[in-house]
Amino acid sequence: MSDFMCFSALENQTTIPGKLVSGRYRQPFDYRVKRSKGTKDFYLTLTLKGSGLFNNGKETCECLENEVTLVTPGTPHFYGTPENTVWEFYWCHFVPKEEWLPLLQLPEAIKGIRMARLDNEKEWLRLISAFSRLVEYNEETNLFSEKLAVHALEEILLLIAKSVLETQFPMDSRVEKTIQLISEHFSHPYSVAELAAMVNLSASRLAHLFKIQTGESVMEMLNKIRLRQARKLIEMTSLTVAEIAEEVGFNHPFYFSRQFAAFYGTSPAVFRKHILHTSNE
Repeated sequence: MSDFMCFSALENQTTIPGKLVSGRYRQPFDYRVKRSKGTKDFYLTLTLKGSGLFNNGKETCECLENEVTLVTPGTPHFYGTPENTVWEFYWCHFVPKEEWLPLLQLPEAIKGIRMARLDNEKEWLRLISAFSRLVEYNEETNLFSEKLAVHALEEILLLIAKSVLETQFPMDSRVEKTIQLISEHFSHPYSVAELAAMVNLSASRLAHLFKIQTGESVMEMLNKIRLRQARKLIEMTSLTVAEIAEEVGFNHPFYFSRQFAAFYGTSPAVFRKHILHTSNE
């Protein structure tokens, strides 16, 4: 099935390491790419319609609609469009930032080639939108286009990693319920014990399960939710700092100011002055 790729007569030109390039292709049968020595960057595809075949020199896998493929650096690869289909896909060559590396740990389909499927329609549409913006930014040559392209790529990798994580490690319904409670009633003076009782768990069990599944403690997440809501109130209302602190669930304005400064890098009062100064320019 993959012979037409592996024995392609011409070796394709390798990419320039570090250069972020992307595009959208619609390729019929007999489209084929051969890089027998691999590349020094990652190669990511997102199949929109039809299917594509990938081979590492020994094994073959097929990438179908709603699936992404990630070819790792140094992996010999041959890919193309199989018979009786037209392969429509987005693609991207990139060298990741160090902090992106955990996002690239997708399930390995064959040696050196990783794959993931996105069945959540909402997440899939977000991914398509992000890829579309990446290609658009890459085609522009203005002062901000390169940085915008990098941000679009990071969004793509985050969406893929999020989908894989949720598929392989679905969130416990009791943790989901806890997040819903603190998101909808963030000003309530919740304790872990109170929340645990509401989801039929012991306080210690909820604390342990919540930390494993979200990476944060219950109170850390509640604190972040409150601070993000506080920022909105600073930006959109004329409420005093004390009034905002009370509105979002902090008992003491001084403690609220300390928490806000630790999270946003500046006090609520200075943050508001900056917002007003910016809006008056």
